[in-house]
Amino acid sequence: MSARHSSNHRLLLVLQRLITSPFARRARRLRSAPAASKHADEAVSRNVRLLGWFNFLGDFRMYGPIMVIYFAQVTGSYTAAASLLALKKLSCAAFEVPTGVLSDRLGRRGTMIAGAVVMVAAHLGYAGASGYGLLLAAVVLEGLAASLWSGNNAALLYDTLLAADREAEFPRHSGRVNSMFQLALALAAAVGGVVAGVWSLRAVVVLSVVPQVLCVLVALQVREPRVRGPLESSVLVHLGSALRGIRRNPVLRRMTLVSALRYSSESAAQLSPVFVAGLWPLWALGVWRTFGHGVAFVGFRVSGRVIGRVGAARTLLFGESFNNLANFVALVKPTVFSPVLLGSPAYGISTIAQETLLQREFTDRERATMGSLGSLLGSVLYAFVAVGVGLVTDRWGIVAGLLAIQAVALVALPFAWSVHAQALRPPVRPDAPSAATAPKETA
Repeated sequence: MSARHSSNHRLLLVLQRLITSPFARRARRLRSAPAASKHADEAVSRNVRLLGWFNFLGDFRMYGPIMVIYFAQVTGSYTAAASLLALKKLSCAAFEVPTGVLSDRLGRRGTMIAGAVVMVAAHLGYAGASGYGLLLAAVVLEGLAASLWSGNNAALLYDTLLAADREAEFPRHSGRVNSMFQLALALAAAVGGVVAGVWSLRAVVVLSVVPQVLCVLVALQVREPRVRGPLESSVLVHLGSALRGIRRNPVLRRMTLVSALRYSSESAAQLSPVFVAGLWPLWALGVWRTFGHGVAFVGFRVSGRVIGRVGAARTLLFGESFNNLANFVALVKPTVFSPVLLGSPAYGISTIAQETLLQREFTDRERATMGSLGSLLGSVLYAFVAVGVGLVTDRWGIVAGLLAIQAVALVALPFAWSVHAQALRPPVRPDAPSAATAPKETA
């Protein structure tokens, strides 16, 4: 009797589980959904805050304005100093694509930490260098660190927002995060000048190691965003998939060209002080540079609001048009007011608009690789433009050289216009009749 009762009791428990388990699973899912959403929102707040501090510390390099002078002091030659700067660019370009693939395959957080560690090693090399050899190793390491961050950090921010279904907020958060670069450059230049005057150039470089060490500590606190989609079977297959993705997407092709052309035109930053020095006293160059960083800082901070109201494509087109017009006016008839116009008054806004358009078109699986391919193209164009502009400047003067750079920047405008026109075009509905089948209107 007791055995029969026990058997019936077990049977009732089994039936109860069969009936209630679907409802229990659904209840657990409903309970876990808000928890997952809350976790994703916390990751957004944490990563955005940490990325801002990471950018500030990474660019707080007090030796920035005097880097060439320091290299010349250590090597005894300005030619050697210039060659080191060129090798740093080449190193960054050489590592661009491999590090982009690394980011997509191994994760954003690990790539960010690796870049921070390599950057510390580079700065230790700068601080302890007694000749050309150690400086050469240091610039190669800095190029590697920069390539590890290139594409990866923007992808980390976008993926973090994507995991929380908040990717529409990318312009606002990216603007705030990138504005920290400009704030660091402005403050570091001022502090570095004071330290160099009180102590020495080497003291400035040694103290610049500290922010890079802090970068490592910040990177360790970043959370890895959720990666969507399966990875390709091999590195070559992954790279081929990224190349095909760019080739088959017309908007991404145009935006990659816009990005590369804008980057190549930034070589004007190396020549602009020569132009400004002919109009302002030498002591005012630092004020001019700080003013430029301040304007860029404001541009980055308001970029999210502008893009939210106007749209990314229109913001990029109008921003680049305004920059070209302002620079043209400053160069055609130089006055004491020209340095204020020269440069990129809308640089921050245009940069975030460009990055927003690119991130929207990148695939989730090859996001960093696609960004690195665009950076590689920009580095190659930068080298050609820098050499060509140098030849123009030697032959016809600084104004002609800067106008040549503006001509390169103008080439990007038709591509930006086509992206803007594409954004204005209404999407084609699947049920809409084609041009061939649509009924013709009668008079």
